[in-house]
Formats: sequence, C-alpha cells, structure tokens
Amino acid sequence: MTSMDKISLPANGQYGPFKFSNMCVVDSSLMASYCCYLKTDQVRSLFGSHKILRAVMVFMGAKMYNEAKACWLFAQMDLYESSKIIITKANNTDTQQFEVNAWSEPTDHLNIFNELVLVKYHFDEDRNSPSACIFQVLSNILSTFEHLGDVRALGMNEHKPTLILVDINRRKDTTPPLIISDCYSRIYELQFLVMTRKSFHNHVIVGLLLSEWALYDDLKTDYDDFNPKSADFKEDFIILLAGYVNIPQDEPHDGMSFIVMVLYVYCVSFSHMTFSFNSAIWHC
Repeated sequence: MTSMDKISLPANGQYGPFKFSNMCVVDSSLMASYCCYLKTDQVRSLFGSHKILRAVMVFMGAKMYNEAKACWLFAQMDLYESSKIIITKANNTDTQQFEVNAWSEPTDHLNIFNELVLVKYHFDEDRNSPSACIFQVLSNILSTFEHLGDVRALGMNEHKPTLILVDINRRKDTTPPLIISDCYSRIYELQFLVMTRKSFHNHVIVGLLLSEWALYDDLKTDYDDFNPKSADFKEDFIILLAGYVNIPQDEPHDGMSFIVMVLYVYCVSFSHMTFSFNSAIWHC
C-alpha cells in the first residue's frame, strides 16, 4: 500500500476537458479521507463498502490524482442538489473546455459520507437532548464528542463506530483531545484537523497524523511541520473539521495490510455530458 508520506497531491488539476480551480477544500478532504483509509483495516473496509469512496481511495493509492478529484467532484454534483460546485464553459477557447469551480466549505463535502453515517448529533439543536440518538449505545459514544461540535458517527455496526467526524467550525480555540476514550473503553485517535489560518482565511489546509503529525497545503510540494499540542489555535490556526478513528486494541496504531481493490465503473451525467471511469483492478 502507498503510504501517506509518498502522497503529493498538487493543487487544482484537470481531467479531460475539465479544469479544476479553488480546490483547497477538496484537496484537503481527499488527504484527510485517505489518511483515515490507511489507518486501520476497519476504515478500509468501511470505505471499500461505498462505491464512490472506494474508487477515490484506489485512485489516490495509484497516484491518479486528477481521476480522484474528478470522481469526488462529479459524484457531489450528481448526487447532492446542494452542491456548490459550478461548471462553466471556459472563455477564450474554441474547443470544448470547461472550468470547474470547487469553492466551498469542508461541511459541503460531508454528504459524500451519508450512506455510511450511523447517527448525527447537532451541537446547537440536539445539545442536552437525551433523545437525540436512536441507539443508546451510540448516544453514549457521541456524548463523549458532543462538546466539540456537530458529530457524525460512521460505520457498519451501530454499536461500534469506525470513524467520527466532528464539525468544530471555529467553536474551539484550544488543542482538541488527541485521544478520546468512550464509556465502553474504545479508543478514538485524532487523525486529521481541517483548518484555515487567520493570515490566509480563504485557504484551507489539513493537519494529518502520519508516522507523526504534518501539515498538508496543496500550494506546497512538501509537508510542513505541525504539532497540535503546540499549535496556536487562538491567533493562527482555526479548526473547521476533525476526524477520529476507532483504534482496535488488538491492532497496532500504524498497522497496514495488503489489499486488492476493484475499481467500479462510475458514470455521471451533467447537462448532456457524461464522465466515465474505466473498470480496473489495482493492487495497492
């Protein structure tokens, strides 16, 4: 499997006649998702059960970055009417070229995980509401995270969430917990922080837990140093979204395994245009 330290996802990109722009949120979301995907067998199985995420992860592992971006973007447009992604015909060209403007917020891309969500907790609407969750076990687990923001628990077993996504959305200006233990002694490890900076508030970056913490910025070719324990969340970094992975106690934190993924055929139509991803088998 390709490790994260070998991934260098460049800004923007192009797939066929479609040129991508304002991709920092998408690029950061892809890196955060792939980082979680590499973390445990459980996350790989979870994403592997979702046809879109499965394709995106395979493209990422194969370093087919434009294909990964196209799959993510076109799926958003095809499946979710609320998508803010805009396609326009490129100016000053006689050929069929199109601009894909992906200007958006991190929360705009959470819909792609909808099929995997076990339950949600809304910070403002559900706070202190004992009936917010249908399942008592999930309610108990989410109560551990509810002080951070809006919570989405992802997984295939309602009693055992695999991935917790927390929409912190500027609510917290201190270091979030790096490890959270729920009332069932399950361990959830902070895996990523999608952020912006006060000095560049229109640009989104992501802190990733690789072999150690690092900062990904799609405008740079290399990772920057980053340590959430010492990062200045009051005057510098602004946290938008956090991801916690359930770390099985019988599995090492950095355990990786050999997997074979079959890339599905995904077709999406948009205004008489059809995009196809060829079926292929990738050995990651």
